[in-house]
Amino acid sequence: MLEPLGSNLWIADGGIVSFKGFDYPTRMAVVRLADGGLWLWSPVEKTAAIEAEIRALGPVRHIVSPNKLHYLFLGEWQAAFAGANLWATAATIARCKGLYFYRKLTDEPPAEWKEQIDQFYFTNSPFMDELIFFHRGSRTAIIADLSQTFSETFLKRHWPWWMRPIAKLSKMVEGWGYPPIDYRMSFRNRATARPKIRELIGKHPEHVVVADGEVVRTGGEAFLRRAFSWLLR
Repeated sequence: MLEPLGSNLWIADGGIVSFKGFDYPTRMAVVRLADGGLWLWSPVEKTAAIEAEIRALGPVRHIVSPNKLHYLFLGEWQAAFAGANLWATAATIARCKGLYFYRKLTDEPPAEWKEQIDQFYFTNSPFMDELIFFHRGSRTAIIADLSQTFSETFLKRHWPWWMRPIAKLSKMVEGWGYPPIDYRMSFRNRATARPKIRELIGKHPEHVVVADGEVVRTGGEAFLRRAFSWLLR
């Protein structure tokens, strides 16, 4: 179930979840840090199989939510790995009052993964604050909802016929990777976000892991230039 994607990084796909009446895939990323501990990003629904594979990689030390939409399975992973620290954005912490969070995440990476995983915090939309991560060792950008790369196959299987052309026109598809149009339209103060995206692109990512859609396995830098062309122009 875990698939390696470069040095000390793995990904795993979960099941389908419904959001506003539409089906979305789920995906998590796992990074092994320099101390041997594991960093779990946006964990999918926990099964015995995926838990066993992760335990075989090392001790889970950090569980990370990138935005307030990626919270569904945090509780079950925190229960399974009671010694792990749970991290999230301010909006996620406010939403999940039943969970204990170790600390709030911002632009500055905490000491626990500083100089291994970079992070870029976007608070430009009043509806969503989101963190993009960059794992240096594997040159992988890790994005939740600021980029979506639905394949034609997924859309045909899971989205109604009348929404498929809207997804294509909105460029929320493989090869483009735009976020949903409402996310873009609500994205304010873009001048503050552009330097962060340029810095991310300047790290020359090879891979891009997204929560919703197809993984970009090569040419990540060129992909990000397209995926964020709506912001950079």
